[in-house]
Amino acid sequence: MVKLSVCVDQVAALRNIAKRGEPDPMTAVMMSQVSGADAVTISWASDASLYLNGEYDIVRQLVHTHLNLIAPPDLEVLRSILTISPDMVTLVPEGYGNAGLNYDWSGSSWPEGDSLERPVERMLKSLQDKGILTSILIAPTASHVRQCAELKADYVHLDASRFVQAADPEEKGRMFQDIAGTARTAARLNMGVSLGRGVDYRTAADLAGIAEVEELVVGYAVAVRAMTIGFERAVRDLVDIIRHAPSSQADW
Repeated sequence: MVKLSVCVDQVAALRNIAKRGEPDPMTAVMMSQVSGADAVTISWASDASLYLNGEYDIVRQLVHTHLNLIAPPDLEVLRSILTISPDMVTLVPEGYGNAGLNYDWSGSSWPEGDSLERPVERMLKSLQDKGILTSILIAPTASHVRQCAELKADYVHLDASRFVQAADPEEKGRMFQDIAGTARTAARLNMGVSLGRGVDYRTAADLAGIAEVEELVVGYAVAVRAMTIGFERAVRDLVDIIRHAPSSQADW
């Protein structure tokens, strides 16, 4: 069964914009789990933190399911990340937090590039030595998956944004097949697969129907729906969609 990880970053961002202490991301963490989410995702932002002093530790205490921390491969903040002791760390390129859904993979050397320091490889090893699962955000291509396999990542986190945003049915079908094919390649290379970036209530069922996908990470869509029907109901609705997703991919 495909799992749901709720990202509460948008709740923290809204709280910080209003500067009134609400909405409370800690409440969102608790409500996500109470409502059936299998995991919680938060981001590490060393330059302009989404979370206040001490909140990372509070989140760690509150999450009794599975805590996924999104972070850049920054060796200088590795020690701080280790003090949080997440269950998984998903490495993302620098600038990910400000890229929205339009990150330009074509001009990127991610995940490793030509850096002599090899921060991705070193960070993966350090995390795994501490028993923390590792994942890497990538575009849904076979070449990116092979790079992650060479780096010995435990999971790949596939960017689903092009599929989500595609308006033309033929293009949407191609994007879906890219994701499905990449997921199969990752599974053959003994890596787990999760999907994120733009997944919403309209696309979750299709993506959850891909056999190799283990988890969907959803944040913005939950936060938006929660504004009208409440956080608990918003999470429960998405859990229901994912758990009843058909396994057939014939439509694409």
